[in-house]
Amino acid sequence: MTTSQSTTHTQPMGGEDCSHYWSKKRLERLRKSLNTDAIISRAGARVVLYVKTLPGEDPTPHFEQLRSKARGRGWTVHHEIHDDAGGIQPAKSEAWHELLTILGGGSAQGVLTPSYRHISIDPTYYTNALDEIAEYRCFASLLIPEPST
Repeated sequence: MTTSQSTTHTQPMGGEDCSHYWSKKRLERLRKSLNTDAIISRAGARVVLYVKTLPGEDPTPHFEQLRSKARGRGWTVHHEIHDDAGGIQPAKSEAWHELLTILGGGSAQGVLTPSYRHISIDPTYYTNALDEIAEYRCFASLLIPEPST
């Protein structure tokens, strides 16, 4: 039997409620683990500030907090992206694709966002998004880490 034919699943199948499977602490460990391969995650990094809101919601307070953290870390803000797509998964968001284009082009080494919820509230989509960032050897940083459950 090949791996793809295995009857044992290590993660939930698509469409299932996976909140019981993914603990927030596990998501934080995954993000930190993926960040270890980033080219730069210390002072001198260029970052993209990424804020996802509901349509019509003001992103300004989020961007102010993100700018402050970037300054405190010695990071240069390369670009700011406001995604007003609300709960849409990252793979279907034009703003998310813009972020990946910037990271893939080497113009920035990381993304700074207020919380994991600004990327996706769905743990599977969030994990996939972290993997996409890591593929470019870039890091993800959050103002508020993933909470323990």
